[in-house]
Amino acid sequence: MLPCLISTVNKNAQKVYPLGYTFRQIIDDTYPQMPIIETKNYLLRPARLNDAEDMFEYYKQSKVVEYLPMSSHKTVSDTRRFIKSFFIDNYNQGKIGHFAVVDKSNNKVIGNIGLNNVYKSDTEGEIGICINPIYWGHDIATELGKEVIKFAFTSTNIKRIVANTYENNKRTRKSLKHLNLKYYKTYNKKIVKGMKITYVKCDSYRILKSEYIKINRK
Repeated sequence: MLPCLISTVNKNAQKVYPLGYTFRQIIDDTYPQMPIIETKNYLLRPARLNDAEDMFEYYKQSKVVEYLPMSSHKTVSDTRRFIKSFFIDNYNQGKIGHFAVVDKSNNKVIGNIGLNNVYKSDTEGEIGICINPIYWGHDIATELGKEVIKFAFTSTNIKRIVANTYENNKRTRKSLKHLNLKYYKTYNKKIVKGMKITYVKCDSYRILKSEYIKINRK
């Protein structure tokens, strides 16, 4: 297993620290709370406005937003506004949010994954993911979810990670099981899409930092 490197990048110097992980982190001055995480096949980095065309490719599809509290995007401009409000505005507030997922083989953004906009001092974070359907079936959610959970428990104050999913979303439940998140409750979630308000049954899963440490000591 190859060691990872964490590089701290600033205007004056670059320091590289070997760690016993399987990915590489680069910390940049722009959004210091959002490192660039590199795995064998993917790069997780802060989203940019010029990612809009790639992200529109999946956010325009109804099956992608089926389990999200939002409507499908009609134009690239919709996606550009979404990137600014959901990603960039929260980065600028110092929050840890979603990373853009870049396929290293073609430099294409194929999805986004991360914590749902928490501060580094927060003790609980909700994990979320959205992947281009072209890449469904390759269990990318599990591969990248492991890296986000590792980042949260080793680089922030997070002590508990939760995930919420619609009761009939079998694909996500499978990934959550692979990530060692355990079911702990079902609740009715209020969903607002435009002028329409509905309530749907959702399942909550969670993993504690103490559980994560115990699992990874084995």
